[in-house]
Amino acid sequence: MLHQKELEKIARQLGRTPQGVVDVAKYCLAGHPQVITSYPIRWRPDGPEIFPTLYWLTCPALRRHVGALETESWIERLQEMLDCGGQLAERWQAAHREYANKRLQLVPGDELAELSLYYPAQAEALRETGIGGIRGRGIKCLHTHLADFLADSKRLNPIGSLAAAILEDKGISVDFCFDYQLEGFCRGHDAANSS
Repeated sequence: MLHQKELEKIARQLGRTPQGVVDVAKYCLAGHPQVITSYPIRWRPDGPEIFPTLYWLTCPALRRHVGALETESWIERLQEMLDCGGQLAERWQAAHREYANKRLQLVPGDELAELSLYYPAQAEALRETGIGGIRGRGIKCLHTHLADFLADSKRLNPIGSLAAAILEDKGISVDFCFDYQLEGFCRGHDAANSS
């Protein structure tokens, strides 16, 4: 269970209170949450909603930098590379399978059985969709791919790997995003409480 101060820091990073946070999957070297793990099912009064994004990028600096990559048409460029097939496409499919398996491992057996029995379409989405809920080969969002790459000790996600390499080529560290503005943002609550 996450400490309340960690949840507050994540909420400040995102600008909203996150739902279904299981844990912090990765901290940056400055000690701040960088990627969170989200529980994949939201039970609503009318039934379950599948939340397919297992890993969520919370670091404001990285979110801003990845947004800039998307503005520079990197989704389209990486999609063209993926559409050529070959080893990149094979690694992409392996990353999708691993992502779905990790998502399934978070759900207790009795909950998965209930989902399968009463909500088979949602159970299928939980089992079969890949990174960020993707089916097939479309790249939807670089943020979710980088989050998966950073959270996974095997670093299997090839699109996340390429996004990280592009950022590194621009002089942007994906492991340590310290700057005074960000440090003040992340530590603001702690500093206010200590004075």
